[in-house]
Amino acid sequence: MTRAMKRHADDGFSDSIEKLGDDVSRIKDDLAETAHDVAEAAASGVSMARRQVADTVKMARKQSREAAKTLAEQIEEKPWTSVAIAAGAGVLLGILLSRRG
Repeated sequence: MTRAMKRHADDGFSDSIEKLGDDVSRIKDDLAETAHDVAEAAASGVSMARRQVADTVKMARKQSREAAKTLAEQIEEKPWTSVAIAAGAGVLLGILLSRRG
């Protein structure tokens, strides 16, 4: 092999190594960016889920207060009917539980 050919081969090899290093560096940067994007998406999802849970809890509390208020009003309007319904439910529950045991 002549010196010129050898030098040309060495230059080509050096260029290939340099290109490989650049490619590895780009891949590393792309992976870091992708990891950052995934972390942001996960944080956003967690934040959204927290807000939804908080909204659901808030709505459930509001509905339970309204239901309790409505029940209290109905008991005040018809106390004997409420007592009869509670007694009937107690008897029914007692019958069901006594058959079970």
